[in-house]
Amino acid sequence: MDSISQKLQDQISELLKPHRVCLVMPVTMNPSSQSSGRSANRVMVLSPWRGYLVRNKHPVRVESTFSYLEICSINIPSLTQVVLKTESQLLSFGMLLVEDVEAMVGHMTASLKKIFPYSSPGTLLKVIPPELEQRLVQHLAGMEAQVNSQPSPCGGFFDTYAALCDFNEMPFRQEIQWDVENIYYMNSCRRFNLNDFSHLHSRDLALAVAALSFNQWFTKICSKELRLSINVQQQLILLLSRSASLEELSLETSGLKLDFAVKMAAALQDHTSSNLQSINLSGNLIEDKGVIAVSQELANLVKGLKHLSLSRVSMTAQGLGSLSRVFSSTSVFSASLTHLDLSANPSSLADEEATFLFQFLSSSNALSHLDISDTSCPLDTLFVSLSTGCCDKLMHLNVARNPFSHRKVRAVTKSIQEFFSQCRQLKYVGLSATNLPSQALRLLLQGLVANPRLSGLELDLSSCELRSAGAQVIQEHISEATAISTLDISDNGFETDMVTLVLSIGRCHSLRHLALGKNFAMKSRSLTDTLHRMAQLIQDEECSLESLSVSDSRLKTGVHVILSALGGRPSLTELDISGNDIGDTGAKVLAKALMSNTRLRTLSWDRNGVTSRGFQDMADALERNWTLQHMSLPLADITQSYRTNPDRTKEAMDRIQKYLDRNNQRQADNVKFEVLRTQQSEKEGLIKGKPCLPLIIPELQLVHADFLTNGYSPAFWRRGVPSRILRPTSSVQSKMTSV
Repeated sequence: MDSISQKLQDQISELLKPHRVCLVMPVTMNPSSQSSGRSANRVMVLSPWRGYLVRNKHPVRVESTFSYLEICSINIPSLTQVVLKTESQLLSFGMLLVEDVEAMVGHMTASLKKIFPYSSPGTLLKVIPPELEQRLVQHLAGMEAQVNSQPSPCGGFFDTYAALCDFNEMPFRQEIQWDVENIYYMNSCRRFNLNDFSHLHSRDLALAVAALSFNQWFTKICSKELRLSINVQQQLILLLSRSASLEELSLETSGLKLDFAVKMAAALQDHTSSNLQSINLSGNLIEDKGVIAVSQELANLVKGLKHLSLSRVSMTAQGLGSLSRVFSSTSVFSASLTHLDLSANPSSLADEEATFLFQFLSSSNALSHLDISDTSCPLDTLFVSLSTGCCDKLMHLNVARNPFSHRKVRAVTKSIQEFFSQCRQLKYVGLSATNLPSQALRLLLQGLVANPRLSGLELDLSSCELRSAGAQVIQEHISEATAISTLDISDNGFETDMVTLVLSIGRCHSLRHLALGKNFAMKSRSLTDTLHRMAQLIQDEECSLESLSVSDSRLKTGVHVILSALGGRPSLTELDISGNDIGDTGAKVLAKALMSNTRLRTLSWDRNGVTSRGFQDMADALERNWTLQHMSLPLADITQSYRTNPDRTKEAMDRIQKYLDRNNQRQADNVKFEVLRTQQSEKEGLIKGKPCLPLIIPELQLVHADFLTNGYSPAFWRRGVPSRILRPTSSVQSKMTSV
């Protein structure tokens, strides 16, 4: 057979659909490849990822097939003879021309190069005639250079995935290709999120993970609250044992058990060149044995472990003790580990095993984020270690829901003061529900007062049962603790001490965000005095507060005092009055305040017993308010209101959303306008060589100032004519008339 007719080619293409035919060439099968022992004429058909031997008689049919991934070796005993050894068969055949041999070998190796971009498929060639060797080597080198010069998106992930689908006889999922090429590649996102493909069958997801094992473009893989099947878990283990580019593994609440952690440890042990730096297995019940197995391999990571999260893994003191021993006995962690989360493992730091963690923390280390909340960690002992090893770089410290001490005599040492006076970069401290003694609170605040390096600190002291003694300490020191910008002292039983406490807080000019909820269980007169003090505070021109929360305080009509204060010129840009049972009457008061308020940007007001009537009042108010941009959806009240009056509730919420969208667009237009104005002014100044000239005439500048504060439509600037949206003052009206 000297050539392939067009008719035969068309029949072959039709037979192999949907596979694309790349090469078709006649071959003569050697007797060793035939069960009959006689030579036979066949057609070798090459698709992108698979080869087919096809009978050239009508009707055409596939006699045998093989995936390029099955090829073990390629031997060329003579110029026109080829022997292919695969995992399941040995194919020996002759070809008409040397060029056919080059084309076939070149196509197979090029395809393998696309599937495995960082491999050398030429190594499959075992036997080559001397007169063909140089020619074939040059041909393969040119092919490899061509493939390298035209890299596929995301390091060839699409080609690898397609070949694996073909090899496993699984359907190719177009949505995976679309996401990879149009989302990951276009946004240069190297984090492969399994949640993006949670709608696929587990076998399809497993193939996508398998493709990552041979990919060096993606450096991170993550999933959250997605239960991973056994197939996917097996491919993740394979990925850990092979990938040279994987730096981050985050599988939070993915249904992983002890056996996964053990296999993961074995994979890391075998992969001596792993670049893994971040591990998050939080929310998976891997237990002590799993933690111990993984911890033994952490010291062998090439670049050193930077991030470790083992929150909610059912770890006891035994598992945490083993992990802490690894940290304290291996110096590499002191220089590499920056993020450590061991939270929500109750009693894991309650006995002597915690000594090894304290030993690690007391030595010089690189930790910037430490979360050991709800671990029964004794805070008095912890701060001794923190004060000696964690003052330079620690930025986030969460020790909530831990006892201050396990001792019967709760003596307070000055280590807590030493820590807070020496910290250099601290930004968040969580001490919620720690029952902090008043003396410890005093030392904490004194440490902050003595520390001139800190600023912008968020301090959470909620639910600490501080009561009157704690209130007295705060009153004495809060005005001097200028490092604090956010303070949460909700649910501390302050009650009657709130009046003087609010006065003291008002003198702290560094404070920007304040939470006071659940502290108002007091008599009516004291409550009224406290609320009026708060109203005076937020209306004070020298008040630095930007956000205030009185959530879950059951203030009912008492909230009206605070809401009425919003009608003036308060500094607040964010307000949380959730859980106060204000009802429709309170919603009406809030609506009236919003009609004149131009500073508030964010509002939270759920769990207030508001019905469709209250939502309608809020919608009417927002129609005239151009500054509120964010409102957390009051789901509890909406749900209840929708049951009794669905139509009015839906109408009101649609209007509220419409006006919020309008306000956000207005803000975007303002920003764009200011950018254009600045650019044009700079351009005019450069052209004239003089100081920048105003973009618009002074009269228009005056109107623009009112536009920013009173809420005029951006259309005024687009059309060049005045367009009144809110009630203008007479001064604004006169300016617009003159224009």
